[in-house]
Amino acid sequence: MNSTEHTTPQPLTGAGALLGEGPIWDDDAHRLLWVDIWGGLLNATSLAGETTSTDLGAPLSSVVLSTRGTRVVTAGLCVLELIDQGARHLADIPEDPCMRANDAAVDPAGRLWIGTMTMPHRPVRSGGLWRLDPGSDVPVRVLDDVRLANGLAWSPSGDTLYFVDSLRQEVNAYPFDPADGSIGAARPFLRIRDEDGMPDGITVDADGRVWVALAGGGAVRRYGPSGTLEEHVALPTRFPTSCAFGGPGLRQLFITTGSRPVAPDERPREIARGAGALFRLGTGVRGLPTSRMEL
Repeated sequence: MNSTEHTTPQPLTGAGALLGEGPIWDDDAHRLLWVDIWGGLLNATSLAGETTSTDLGAPLSSVVLSTRGTRVVTAGLCVLELIDQGARHLADIPEDPCMRANDAAVDPAGRLWIGTMTMPHRPVRSGGLWRLDPGSDVPVRVLDDVRLANGLAWSPSGDTLYFVDSLRQEVNAYPFDPADGSIGAARPFLRIRDEDGMPDGITVDADGRVWVALAGGGAVRRYGPSGTLEEHVALPTRFPTSCAFGGPGLRQLFITTGSRPVAPDERPREIARGAGALFRLGTGVRGLPTSRMEL
């Protein structure tokens, strides 16, 4: 394994978010956007750790930026643009009502991609991966039989889509056509051992390395383009959920975490270790610019 010096991840915010997720860097405002899914909060955190929160109601699963400078969120099975007057409905995901949107991301051409999953305490259904094209209000189902759709990211050249199916413990790579948003046959990229945690959110750096948050495993790992483990970064709390580059030169890695996945009797101790905080890690690499949804 290659050895690259990193600083220890440090909490940038207070602990206690129920399920922090979906971090993205807003370069215009110099802040990180992220959600607390079960808290229903859209958070904006500055590099100084100052956070403003907007209560949009649970489950609020993701946030992306648009080409209009607005924020677009997924809430339940809805896609909404946040505007001064409130929220503008963009699309509904035509899934079973037992389902909800989970992770979402924007491809280099401005299309919104959304994974779906079963809601807690509901009959289990297979989720999918959906694509919402610019100008459309009808998402297209791209993949079926997804057990738990999670992280989405693209290679620096834009010709590979990485997609996490958490309950299958795998990250697959798909040939990606930026011209029409079509994907080819899956190529296995990573298989994570159960004892190492569950693969959750991901990001790709400018060198094509894939960073994976291991929920329950208390770590973020960096893998080379061939799937070789290159770096293991431990966190003080067990449930990192996702990661994104931001800050000056896109050289800081921001890591969301959750406290709700922890057993109730262990939760106070985990919160004391930072469960639910947003962490920041100094790195020696650069991330990719945030893609914006074409509206």
